[in-house]
Amino acid sequence: MGLMRKRIGGWLLALSTLAVWLAPGAAFGQYQNQEVVPMTGYLPGPLGHPRMEDGGFYLALEGLYMRQSNPIGNQNVAFRGFIDVGGGITGTPGTFVGSGDVALSTNQVNGPVSFQPGFNLVGGWRFGDGTVLQVSWLHLWQARYAAVASILPPGYAVGPTLADTFLTAPVVNFPGEFAGTPQNVTGGQVGDTFGIWNAASLMGLSFVQRFDMVDITGRIPIFQTDSHRTYALVGPRLVWFWERFAWRTVSADPGGGSSPADQSLYSNVISNRLYGLMCGGGHDWFLGDTPVGGFGINVDLGASLYYDFVKERAKYERGDRAIAYSRARNVYRLVPGLEAKVGFWWYPWEAVQVKVDYNWMVFFNTVASSQPIDFNFASLTPVYNSATRWLDGLGFGIGFVF
Repeated sequence: MGLMRKRIGGWLLALSTLAVWLAPGAAFGQYQNQEVVPMTGYLPGPLGHPRMEDGGFYLALEGLYMRQSNPIGNQNVAFRGFIDVGGGITGTPGTFVGSGDVALSTNQVNGPVSFQPGFNLVGGWRFGDGTVLQVSWLHLWQARYAAVASILPPGYAVGPTLADTFLTAPVVNFPGEFAGTPQNVTGGQVGDTFGIWNAASLMGLSFVQRFDMVDITGRIPIFQTDSHRTYALVGPRLVWFWERFAWRTVSADPGGGSSPADQSLYSNVISNRLYGLMCGGGHDWFLGDTPVGGFGINVDLGASLYYDFVKERAKYERGDRAIAYSRARNVYRLVPGLEAKVGFWWYPWEAVQVKVDYNWMVFFNTVASSQPIDFNFASLTPVYNSATRWLDGLGFGIGFVF
């Protein structure tokens, strides 16, 4: 009986202690003859601390679903038919055989613009006076666009002599290593369809975009009330746009045979690395508390100025990688930018924040190649032009205060 009383008394003591510990109201306890009021909603653990107003370390992860502009313009690449270089097929050297209809152009890889998933990883420290210093890395998974032309044109319109089953691009001044298969068509002589890009069987285009942004941002309070807060934003930033346009051509014999040496790989890679400073400001509105937590909205506006280090790389390469011709150039320019963000916040607990926001950014005077192919093998200087790039999309995130 005494042992049972001890067990019952122990359980009652444990339950009463737990009830006091979990009580959300103004429960009081005695410690060295002083009344201690526990913080509402605070439980011992890794998240939060009794004096949240003193600041501390926080982490946030945001999932992104954004799109960015595509700078590729319209440049005709391949035509239906072939050129009788030697004259053995038509009797007249240089005669074009076929309809000459456009079979492939770069505008087939310039849209519609694709949304890219990504993430924004944020870590920072909030000081007691409300100043915040944070580091973030925003990354979008690559966007890929592709187009292809082969032996069968739309509607199977191959022509009376099947000439439109072949593809030809106007590449000139190329060396003999890019001659392609000795004979592409039945009839004529060896060399009548000289060149990988003459009487080809397959051509494909692809365009890949990548985007990264790393910044260190200081948020400095300017004015604050119980439900409003205005602040300034400033900090250094790195922005990286990387793009690769690629064009693959396959030359085949009349039986469809082809080796890597009978293929051509063309690429045009542009890398814009922007180093600069962002300045701006924002405003928070706390809408109020509810039984499921607090809610708020915020608006951030910013302007930035960067120095853009641009790498331009164009290359013709044979399919077996045995021979290649390339040209590289580096240029530099100033790039201004603007941005805006509108966010909706939910605070289910003081140490946890959930948000949904819309982001918009624009960058002026970057470098792109709207007509990415130089058909003159000897010069290899495709058109590079100034481009305005923009990004926009939604973010869904959660943050934790430690």
